[in-house]
Amino acid sequence: MKIKVFRRITQILTILLIVTIPILNRKGITILMGSLYSLAIDGVWMTDPLSGFQVILSTLSADSVLLISMTIPILLALIFGRVFCSWMCPQNTLSELFDYVSNRFSVRRLIDLSPWAAPRYIIMAAFLLLTLILGFPVANLISAPGIISVQISKYVYEGTVGLEMGLIGVIVLSEIFLVRRVWCNYICPVGSFLGLFRFNKTMKVLYKEDAEHVCGKCLECVKACQLGLNPMEGRIYPLCYNCGDCIAACERIKDRGKPLLFKF
Repeated sequence: MKIKVFRRITQILTILLIVTIPILNRKGITILMGSLYSLAIDGVWMTDPLSGFQVILSTLSADSVLLISMTIPILLALIFGRVFCSWMCPQNTLSELFDYVSNRFSVRRLIDLSPWAAPRYIIMAAFLLLTLILGFPVANLISAPGIISVQISKYVYEGTVGLEMGLIGVIVLSEIFLVRRVWCNYICPVGSFLGLFRFNKTMKVLYKEDAEHVCGKCLECVKACQLGLNPMEGRIYPLCYNCGDCIAACERIKDRGKPLLFKF
C-alpha cells in the first residue's frame, strides 16, 4: 500500500480511537481506557514516555508498572523513529490539514525560519527542570496530543471543553500566519523526548543514488516535506519524524529509480 495512504488511514484511526474511548467508557465498556498521556487496551497500559519520566522526576521514584507501561512507546521509537508524531499525533494531523489549507490559499507567513532542533531541546530541558523543582509534570500542560484526547473526553462527558484547547488554537493560528510548522519543529516536548530514543538501526529516510537509483534533482521531496527538510542532504534527524512524504513524492516520478527509501 502507498505510504501516504497508509499514513492517512492510521491518522484517521487514531482520531477515531480517542473519540471512541470516552463514548465506550460512558456506556460502561472499559476494554479501552485513558488518553494519549496513558492509554490501556484490554488492561495493557501504554504511557507517553515524557509523561512517565516526569512522574519519575516529580516523585524521585519509579515503580515497575510505570516503567513497563513506557516500554511499548519507547520500543516503537527505537525501531521506527518518531512515527507517533507523524502517523498518530492528533496535533500533527491538525497541523497538516491547516498547512494544506494555507498553501492552497497561498497564505504567507510573517516569519521564515530554517528548521533547527536546538530550541525544542532547550524547551524540553527547561520543562523537565521545572518538573523536578515543582514536583508535578509541567510539560503535560503543553502536551498537545494529551490535551486534545482529554478535551475530547471532556466534551463527550460534559458537552464542553476547557481553556486548554486555547493552546491548540494558538498553535494552529501561529502555524497559519507566523511560522510554518512551528510546533513540531521548534517547541513540542513530546516529540523532542521521543527523538532521544534513536540508535544506528532505527528506521530512517535514506538517500541512495547509484546506477539503479537516479535522482533527477526535481526537488519534489523537498517540496513535500512540511518540516522544511531536505532529505538529499542526509542531516535531517532528529527533526525528521519519518512521515514518508518525501519518499511518496519520489515514488511518483515514474521515469527513474527511487533514490529515497526507508531503511533500518
